[in-house]
Amino acid sequence: MTVDGIDALLRSELTAIPSRYAVLANAVGATLAEPLAATAALPAADTAAMDGFAVGGRGPRWRLLIGTCIAGRRSRIALADGEAVRISTGALTPVGATAVVRSEHAHIERIGGQATVVLAPGVPHRNDMRLRGESWSDGDELTPARVRVDAAVISVAQSAETPIAMVRGPLRADVLITGDEIRGSGELAPGQVRDALGAVLPLYLRHCDIGMGRLTRLPDDRALLRTWFELDTDAELAVTVGATGRGVADHLREVLADIGARVIFDGARMRPGGSHLVAQLPDGRTLLALPGNPLAAIAATLVTGPALVRALTDRRDSPALCGRIADAAAPADLLRIVPARQVEGGVWRANGVAGTAHLANLLHADALALLPPGAGRGALVELLPLPR
Repeated sequence: MTVDGIDALLRSELTAIPSRYAVLANAVGATLAEPLAATAALPAADTAAMDGFAVGGRGPRWRLLIGTCIAGRRSRIALADGEAVRISTGALTPVGATAVVRSEHAHIERIGGQATVVLAPGVPHRNDMRLRGESWSDGDELTPARVRVDAAVISVAQSAETPIAMVRGPLRADVLITGDEIRGSGELAPGQVRDALGAVLPLYLRHCDIGMGRLTRLPDDRALLRTWFELDTDAELAVTVGATGRGVADHLREVLADIGARVIFDGARMRPGGSHLVAQLPDGRTLLALPGNPLAAIAATLVTGPALVRALTDRRDSPALCGRIADAAAPADLLRIVPARQVEGGVWRANGVAGTAHLANLLHADALALLPPGAGRGALVELLPLPR
């Protein structure tokens, strides 16, 4: 499977999960299933955009009335032509107001014993009033469907009195880490290695908008692996780490055949992470099977995780982040993934030769760079940002 074909294949082979109503503030990382429309105009009434004076008529002088219009309160003040009243930012403008003059554009003088607002010399007569519906009107579409629910979407929905909307997701995954040699805690026995992924894989999955369900560790045992796939769960995804090779202890493909899973693709033309696969399980979940080497697992997660989210939540594609990589060359027939950092001038540099047994090469990296076959020095390549 070529990397640039994964998106289209998953969209054609997978069906989006059902939509649901959700409080958007609790659904970061979900995808809007319908356009988000305003149910209230913003602002709902004419208001002051600045501290200053609400005035009636063009002036340049207005008799100052006693009182102040305060944000969040209704005022009984009404202005006639030639009158003004103090007003704070966000306050409803009084009846009869034709404009708001900001404080720095006017001053108060006493003329004939009367407090009078006078427009400062040389200042144009401008209106610092926000008119009802200036930002949007009731029923206006604020954002189309199939976009990610993020902080901006949530804030706009709150302002538009639309805090609940139809969404798909966010997705959740149960995670299994396999390997007789993997140990999560305690003293290492000869031949064992510390689990370098269990603590951080949730961060990388969340970066792809995949939440974490159960985390399980199992030895390389065919019967235990099958039992894990058959556990009851309400997660939409299953993510396994390890057993994607074809060694004597790698039972994943045998178990998938035993339970009747449908393999969508088995292997991708990339290094590291090329041995990962995607399958549909009999219970409807989608499996993302990652290699056991930490860097290979992260590379496969960042390549295929977002594509799974787009397919299962019907999210529209977003433009790829690209940059020029200054100092790396790729093999002639295989896409290579290298940790990279951005340096002065906006150019990207590879973080040396990346070992897959650990994540040390990510310590000072900002992204993974996807070097297509034949990419030379200065090539414009796709970048997969790393979580922070």
